[in-house]
Amino acid sequence: MPDMPPIELTIAVAAGVAVCLVALIAIEVIEQRHRRRRISAASGKTAITAREGAKDHDRGFDHSLLELMRRATRLVSIMKDRQLRETRALLISAGYRGEDALVIYSFLKLVGPFAMLSGAALYVYGLDPIGRGAFLDIGAIVFAALIGSKLPDLLLRNARDKRLAAIQKELPDTLDMLVICAQAGLAVDAAIKRVVAETGRRNSVLCEELHHTALELAFMPERRIALEHLAERIPLPSVQALVNTLNQAEKYGTPLSRALKVLAQEQRNERMMRAEEKAGRLPAIMTVPMMLFILPALFIVLIGPAALDIMDNFIGMDP
Repeated sequence: MPDMPPIELTIAVAAGVAVCLVALIAIEVIEQRHRRRRISAASGKTAITAREGAKDHDRGFDHSLLELMRRATRLVSIMKDRQLRETRALLISAGYRGEDALVIYSFLKLVGPFAMLSGAALYVYGLDPIGRGAFLDIGAIVFAALIGSKLPDLLLRNARDKRLAAIQKELPDTLDMLVICAQAGLAVDAAIKRVVAETGRRNSVLCEELHHTALELAFMPERRIALEHLAERIPLPSVQALVNTLNQAEKYGTPLSRALKVLAQEQRNERMMRAEEKAGRLPAIMTVPMMLFILPALFIVLIGPAALDIMDNFIGMDP
């Protein structure tokens, strides 16, 4: 084995130690799970009890894993108070409201760089696929660690953007249903509950948020607080406009159906404008695929027969 520089040797040793620690923890957790299963099997349980015990073991395994994450994030704190609030708001807007969502995210944020660094170090110094010198090898390892650090953020923001896009798409139809409920004489609480009951069969993302708002309206001392929580969970200008409309209708006594009707029309116009904007970008987007795939095939179809005829004529002219 060729001699490695001290920096590379240190990184390789650190990567090996990290991988060994992760492997030992995984082996211990798996062995504990198998031990519980053997104890349950030796106790002579029936099939139903055994299935319930297996579920309990799975829950116990999840609990042990979450406890490990809590201890790791408690020992090494990588986020301050402001970052914790922003991350919690980001998780909620992405649909992760569980108590352990922040713990799991912090653990992935903590372990991701070390895992990617360990894997890249083993790959570079074990298989030596790069072989371009110590500088490029270390650069590749550091780049992998940066990817591991940013990967949880990218995945979380991607899930958040997809969820907000789905809510933005469903909002005009939901506003139309609220208009119908308001014209029928229902109050805001009853209208939201009715909309949730009608849209709950579609497994809608906006229906889930409205259901959460309806529960908050039932026990919150002020309706304004529950509506503001809705705007915080869904950071969209259209949802903020809806919340402002409902608050103003309650504060000044304006007709709710008329305000919601105007708001629904505005949202439909915005949705039409976004569709027209996407349609306007299509010619520029389709230029490169046309040049790469459609035009060559068109040239082959149009010029190919003439080229073959010319080749046949030249071949026939040979003595």
